[in-house]
Amino acid sequence: MQGMKKEEAEEDLRAMRQLLENLVTVSFAQERTMNDVQLAPINTPKYVELVQQQQKIKEDFKIIDDSLQALAKRNIKIKSFVTEKVTEVKGSLRKSIDLLEDRQKAPGQVQQQRTMTSLNDLALMLNESMDEAQQQMSEGMPGAMCKKPSKGKGKKPSMSQMQQQLNDQMKKMGEQMKPGAGKKPGEGKPGEGKSGQNGQNGKDGMSKQFAEAAARQAAIRKQLQEMQQERQQRGQGADKGLDELIKDMDKSEEQLVNRQLTNEMQRRQQDIMTKLLEAEKAERERDQDEKREAEAAKTYSPPTPPAALQEYLKKRNSEVELYRSVSPALRPYYKSLVENYYNTLRTK
Repeated sequence: MQGMKKEEAEEDLRAMRQLLENLVTVSFAQERTMNDVQLAPINTPKYVELVQQQQKIKEDFKIIDDSLQALAKRNIKIKSFVTEKVTEVKGSLRKSIDLLEDRQKAPGQVQQQRTMTSLNDLALMLNESMDEAQQQMSEGMPGAMCKKPSKGKGKKPSMSQMQQQLNDQMKKMGEQMKPGAGKKPGEGKPGEGKSGQNGQNGKDGMSKQFAEAAARQAAIRKQLQEMQQERQQRGQGADKGLDELIKDMDKSEEQLVNRQLTNEMQRRQQDIMTKLLEAEKAERERDQDEKREAEAAKTYSPPTPPAALQEYLKKRNSEVELYRSVSPALRPYYKSLVENYYNTLRTK
């Protein structure tokens, strides 16, 4: 049974990987078509060809749709998300084709952008599902953790470390996007047959980097949301600072999905890094305070007194009971003396 479950998990993982590649391919095709539509005059054969290309994207997505629906049936956690995003892609594809056929280029491009965004959302979801599936397979297989001794690091990186790595990656991406970045002498000159192909490969490479960066930001945001949920489960309520941080990450993730990298975004990433360090520091301090409170709340049983002391206390209690049982016939004066003596014994 374990072998069958393992085979099913591996089959699902292969299906998700293939789906992810297909989604990214269609997303690239949509981006190229959208950019070409922007440059093509509406009364040219090139424009008609681009409308036909948009129709081909719609047909290609039908195959992906069938595979997505089949995968969603086996994984209930992603079913509602897949249904929502597939509906968005179908709707925006249909509208874009209708608008472009009517020579309404600007609104048609808006729908093309929406198609690309929904496709990228699906790709991010599949990427997260693949990571989760791989983690579950590693935890479920005996000895799986022994396959990575060479790295020498069993400790999971913190959110701030992951965010710093992402920020470094985005900084390099910004440098690559600068005009003339990465070109060697003689590249990009007119008359070179491969210049167009190299340029297209460069665009595809940047698109993959954007998709990877968006997935990494989404993973960090997910961990932060889990931290917020844990706070609420402990009865501490939601942290407004964490809510703002999650919103900032969500905004950056959206821009990365749409392949946008601005100076404002870079500044926001630095702010996210600073706030994340502060949040992690506050969480560590809270854990330390809870640990100290738990240590202080421990109760220790008093040591058992020696046998001689136990005997003395027993005898003394007997004397106290004797004086308390004084006869009611005593005069009030003597009764008062006995009561005072009894109280004196109690205070010693």
